This record gives sequence, C-alpha cells and structure tokens, in this order.
Amino acid sequence: MSKVIKFCKLFLLLLVAILVILVVLIVESKPIVATNASVQVDDADSINILIDQTRQITRKRYIPQTIIISKPQMNSIVGFLQRAIPEFSGQVDTNSKKLGVKFSYKIPIKWPSVYINLQGDLYSASRIKVANVNLGDLPISGDWGISVMTFIVNRLTDSDLGDQALDQISEITVSAEELKVKLIPIHDFLVSLNEIKNGLSGSGDEELKQRVRYYLAFLDSLSFSQHRGGLPLSDFMNPLFKKVKTRTPQSSAVMENESALLALAIYVGHHRMANFIGDVQPYQNKLVMPYYRPLLRGRSDLTQHFVISSAIKILTQQGISHAVGEFKELMDRAEGGSGFSFADLAADLAGIKFASMAIDPIYAEAFQDALAQVESEDLFFPAIDNLPEGLSKQAFIKQYGNVESDEYKQTVAQINQHLEHLPLYLEFKAKNSNTDTLQ
Repeated sequence: MSKVIKFCKLFLLLLVAILVILVVLIVESKPIVATNASVQVDDADSINILIDQTRQITRKRYIPQTIIISKPQMNSIVGFLQRAIPEFSGQVDTNSKKLGVKFSYKIPIKWPSVYINLQGDLYSASRIKVANVNLGDLPISGDWGISVMTFIVNRLTDSDLGDQALDQISEITVSAEELKVKLIPIHDFLVSLNEIKNGLSGSGDEELKQRVRYYLAFLDSLSFSQHRGGLPLSDFMNPLFKKVKTRTPQSSAVMENESALLALAIYVGHHRMANFIGDVQPYQNKLVMPYYRPLLRGRSDLTQHFVISSAIKILTQQGISHAVGEFKELMDRAEGGSGFSFADLAADLAGIKFASMAIDPIYAEAFQDALAQVESEDLFFPAIDNLPEGLSKQAFIKQYGNVESDEYKQTVAQINQHLEHLPLYLEFKAKNSNTDTLQ
C-alpha cells in the first residue's frame, strides 16, 4: 500500500511539474501583435464582395468553385473580432510564399497582464499545409494542430464534420495580395452540415424552443398582424407583454422575456434568426411573419435593426452585438450600398439596451409591466432626426476618420446618452435609486 501511495504522489508531482512547464511556455507577458482594429475594419465594405462569392458557392454547389479572399478582407474580419472581443488582437500578412497569422489574447485577470500568443504560416499546396506554429514558446506540428482542430469539431458536432470540411479543399494558393481556395462540389457537404445543424438544434434547450414557439404562434394570431400596414412596433409589444405577464408566475420573468424577444426577432426581424435556436416554427411547412413589418420612427428597417440586435444580445454578449451592428454599417459604405447610418446604429444600440434590461433579474418584472402598458415607441426608442445617414466611405472618413476618432466616439456617446434618458430607463433608474435608499 505504501508503494502505491508513493507512486501516486510522484505521479501527481510529475503532473504538476508538466503543467507548470506548459504554463511557462504558453503564457507570456507581452502580446506578439498589437493592431489597430479601427484601421482594420476600415475596409469592411470589401466584405460585400466576399459575401457575394459565398452566396454563389452555395447556389452553384454541384460544380467546383473558387473563393478568393483579399488581404484587406481577412484583416477586416480580424478587426471585427477585435471590436467584438477587446481582449483579442490579430493580424494577417501575405507574401508570394505564405500567409502568416498572429493572434494574441489577454487573459482577463486584473494583475499581472498576461497573454496567450498563437502564430503560424499557411502555404500554397493541395489541401492544407500549415507550418511554423507556435503557442507561446511551445512549437507545435502543423499537421498535429490540424488534427487537434479536426478532432474538436468532430467531437462538438458528434460527427465527422471536421474531416469533411478538410476534404472540400482541393488546392490553396497564397499570393502577396490574396488567398485563393479551390473547392470541390460542396452539395454533399451542405447536406451533411444541414443534418448536423438539425441534430444539434434538437439537443438544445427544449423548454426555450417551446416558449419561443408559443410566442411566435401568439404573434401570428394577433388580428391585425396580417391585414394592416404602417403599424408601430409598440402595437405588437403591448399585447405580447400582456401575454408574457400571464405566463411568468409559472416560469420566470427573465426566461419569458428572453423567449418573447427572440420570437419577436424571428417574427418581425427575419425568420432565419430561428437558426440560432432550433425548430421553433409553430406550424409545419409554414413560416410565420406579418404581412407588413411594423415600424419604428416610420421605418421598417429600424425595426429590423432593433429586434435583431436584441436577439443577438440575448444569444451572445453586448460587445459582439455592438460590433455586428457597427460592422454592418461600415460594410454599407461600399459603392451601391445604403451608406453608413447613425440612425441604424442607434437602433442597434437601442435593441441591445432593451434586451439587457429585459433579461436583468433586477428589472425583468418591471420591464414586463412597462411594455404591457406601452402606447408609443417614445418609451424605449430614441429620436433619430439629427443623426447623419447615407455616408459613403469617403464622406465618413472625411467627417469621422475612423471608429476610434473622437468625433465618432462623441456621436456614439450622444446616442447612448439619449438612450439613458428614455422614459423606460429613467423610470427604472428612479425605482432602483429608491430601493437603494430604503435599504
């Protein structure tokens, strides 16, 4: 017995020593890349070309395809991630021989500042050839790294999706300005991907799906939803949250609020929002939606921004939902686009704040009470009269520079200040202040 105990102690000491060595090798005191995300996302308008390519690939799924990703497009995507996750920074560089990537992640602890750094190179080859991979000071075989990532994807999806994804690539070509990826016909892969998506959605939060399905059916049952155009969004909010209040005693205010807002995003925002939740359509072979999308400040596009941003906030985090809205507006600066709109961005920010309050346990029930009595969007949505819209890339740069400029930040701060002074949030602040005083 004493030999067994001694062996166990030695084994534990060995494990601790290995962990310490790995931490020393992996964790570093400085990032290997410190980039300016505001400069990277300045080429966000170029992403529209990449999106069009992606659409063509899915439409022409029965024949080989080639997707070309430019250096500005790659760095724009990295810049978006950095805007969404402040602890993250990254950079992509290309030359005639290889594509180099560097990523740094600041571990969110107060002291000291420590980073996880990852870098590697992608070379022109048939299939995928990765080399010079380092996690901190720890060198990693490129083939081993790909195998690990493939294994993780397979495990997470309980399938061979990782292996299938690799098999779609027939050739990679790296040049100084772009990455060219040749694909085999991807129809079979898309079929498998859809089957896996349905399987994953079926194993998710079944109670959430049932609640969202219920509210979708309720919204579709409203007598005016299919017959009257030009209705304000508040006309949908009022009956919806009256219904939410009746269901809260058997559930919770937070769960009912989040389900109602997700249903609203699917119903009046876009039916594809349901893909993030699962099979929630209440009727077989039918997508429920109003005949006319309701309006905010007389505009249906603001409603779409508002409700979809609310849903993204619920499904992710505020930083990501803000970055999505901002990146979308930067993309719109492209020629032929609608231009950068601070009104659209205000709708995104309003949706984020709206959802934040709805799922905050402190305010969730008071939120229901207010929305069950809502008579006007003035309660929860700001005025947009003086907000610049339709700015081309050149006009945006001339007036605001980039998203880190004082002028841009000042305009966003003014929008947030207007949100703080909306009646809905002033009322919550006053109630919370009175509660704190009593305590």
